[in-house]
Amino acid sequence: MRGDKPYPRWNTNILSKTPPNQHRRSPGNRTLTVLPQFPLEDIYITLFTERRIYDRDGNESYEPIEHRVKATHVEMLDALRLALDEGAVNLKSFGNRYGLTPPDLNGLVLALTGMEATTFRMAWQMRRVDELLRYTDLTIEEVARRSGVGTGSNLFYACQRDFHCSPSERRDAIREWNDVGRFR
Repeated sequence: MRGDKPYPRWNTNILSKTPPNQHRRSPGNRTLTVLPQFPLEDIYITLFTERRIYDRDGNESYEPIEHRVKATHVEMLDALRLALDEGAVNLKSFGNRYGLTPPDLNGLVLALTGMEATTFRMAWQMRRVDELLRYTDLTIEEVARRSGVGTGSNLFYACQRDFHCSPSERRDAIREWNDVGRFR
């Protein structure tokens, strides 16, 4: 061992000299100069199929959510939306099915949605996380699994990254008194 450092080749000063936003890769560093044709809020597919309604007497029932999977008429974007709706999607494999390299897929998704493919996938997953946290009593592990984030640990870090709080704190912040069961 050279000197008093246990790992002589590990340069611990690199992180202190690197700006904090460059410590790890951050997707989405390109932006459109025009409004996106398909913003996420317009093309997101909710996981719920029915919404709760009340009649005049206060009796509750559920009605189907219409146009849940409304087509954009862009074949690859619709296929990506359906893949994301079904769960986690590997963007490289998805692009390969259409003969697209990862940069090509990023460019296509950026041009259509205003976000690079990885950023779009993460935004989709976090929107799904919000739906599950707000409208269900699922465990954090189950929310992570159903949203495509993976594990409870992954969900914790994703919530810290995007919302600066834990999943439980996020649930408390966004849930209103009558939300559980509003959709199914």
